[in-house]
Amino acid sequence: MLPKSSYSLKNRAYFFLVLSSIIPLALIGYISYISMISLLNTNIDDGIRSNMKQIQISTSNVFTNLEDSALQLAMYNGRVADDIETYIDTDDYLTKYEKKKAVIESISLINAAKPDIGLIFFYHAGMHQVMFENQSVQDGFRLSNLPTLAHGINATFYGPHQTMKSTKDSIVFSVARKVNLIEGADLYVYMETSIKLFEDLLKSQQYKLAVTSIMLNSQGKVMYSQGQKDFPLGSYIDISKLDGTGKTDSIKKGYYIFAEQGEQGWYILSAVEKKAYSSDVRKWMGKFALLAVLSIAISLLLGLSIWRVVYRPLRTIHREITLLSHNKFHSELKTTGITEFDGLLVQFHVMKDKISDLFKELEEKERKKRAVEVEKLLHQINPHFLHNTLNTVQWLARMNGQDEIDRLVALFTRVLHYNLGKEGGIVSLNEEAEALQNYVDLQRIRYAYHFDVQIKVDPTLGDAAVPRFIMQPIVENAIYHGLKDESGYIQINAYEEAGKLIITVQDNGAGMTEPEIARLLEPQADAHKKVGMGIGLSYVRDMLEVNYGSAASMEIIGEKDLGTTFKLTLPISRSMIEGESR
Repeated sequence: MLPKSSYSLKNRAYFFLVLSSIIPLALIGYISYISMISLLNTNIDDGIRSNMKQIQISTSNVFTNLEDSALQLAMYNGRVADDIETYIDTDDYLTKYEKKKAVIESISLINAAKPDIGLIFFYHAGMHQVMFENQSVQDGFRLSNLPTLAHGINATFYGPHQTMKSTKDSIVFSVARKVNLIEGADLYVYMETSIKLFEDLLKSQQYKLAVTSIMLNSQGKVMYSQGQKDFPLGSYIDISKLDGTGKTDSIKKGYYIFAEQGEQGWYILSAVEKKAYSSDVRKWMGKFALLAVLSIAISLLLGLSIWRVVYRPLRTIHREITLLSHNKFHSELKTTGITEFDGLLVQFHVMKDKISDLFKELEEKERKKRAVEVEKLLHQINPHFLHNTLNTVQWLARMNGQDEIDRLVALFTRVLHYNLGKEGGIVSLNEEAEALQNYVDLQRIRYAYHFDVQIKVDPTLGDAAVPRFIMQPIVENAIYHGLKDESGYIQINAYEEAGKLIITVQDNGAGMTEPEIARLLEPQADAHKKVGMGIGLSYVRDMLEVNYGSAASMEIIGEKDLGTTFKLTLPISRSMIEGESR
């Protein structure tokens, strides 16, 4: 049964493929978006500012030309001013005619030199009289009725407004400059020029953007507007909000406002709707979104293709596992055409063959084990018969007063019971020492001479686990091959040293040379010397190897005629007894 939190490989493949597409796209999109906004906005801003700068310079030049031309006619002690003053002061008609002609000629010269200047005349403000006009002027002209754009030194700029010509056929900029006369008459020279150049410069489309151009006077009043709905003529704009960058969105909601100030103090503004301003960015984002959708779709298609490539081999592997779970070990190997999966299938079939061989081996071992158990059961009949027979002999000896025979049979029975009746290969150190003592007592009775055996076990190590018969073969070797006479002794000690159990068996017998020790340690050295219980030193080596591996060791220290010492080093363990008893 699958856990609830598991996900299919197919879903994970789709997830990671989509994720691997989205993350780069998102990062690239974000970086590109920031870069594109900066680049496009900078290009738009620079384009608008450049165009506005051109408008500002050109318009300022128009007003400068008007101002310079007006100055030529209004200069104090100038020829024109003198002619006008004479014209006003004299009553002689001929003189008046000549002076008027001279003034008109001066005006004509300016017209010829600067053809963009149209209507020129002088205006006597006190008398509300138009004088020396080069073209016909509307009736009722008043300077005070003109829309003031900016003030200069002794000059006032007006416009844009209807021409003062009687034809009223154009929109103009104009200037009025006071004429310096000796008598101080309130006389002004008036000039105007067409705003056609100005309107030509105010292109409504800049960089494919709809731009609304606005002209303010020095007080922020709208004097000219291409967007009457949002920026009506005569309305005011807070010019204090026009910051130093020349761009702000705090004047009109939904608009970016670009501003340039003319030399005479007026302002030219360009208003761009924010929607139009960011239209290029939105178009780019739309294209990028389309590209992102296509990329994700391609990733999903690739995921489906990869899944199909992976799924078929997985289905083959699943089939092989299912066959194995039903103990079918000899199915035909079917390759997938993909190197990695085919290698896996080959290894899987090799594993199946090994598992099949292991099953056969286990079956054979079980068969042999059952045969051994039957044989063991048959062999157990003899020990029981021996025990019963020995008990009978012991009772007969005791009944007949044969104490020595009784003691011999009792010792032999205990030794035999320990050797044949104890289940498991691990015993406590106390049990091993007790069995060893019984064995030694039995050997004392058998031998004609007396030998001394001392067994000393550290009381704290009495329950330490040791392999059964670990000491008896060593003591048996000392009795049969080491001791020479009745003065012989064997000392057995069991103690703890450096966290290890140390067992030493020391005798004062014939001793051994180095070659003899080497031969004794050979695996087959004691095969032909089995005496006593028939358990040789190889048993000790095997038990140490089986139970402890490299953690235990057996060392023989001997010298000719000076006795031999066997030293066993074992790990201290008590859990092994519990494991054996279970």
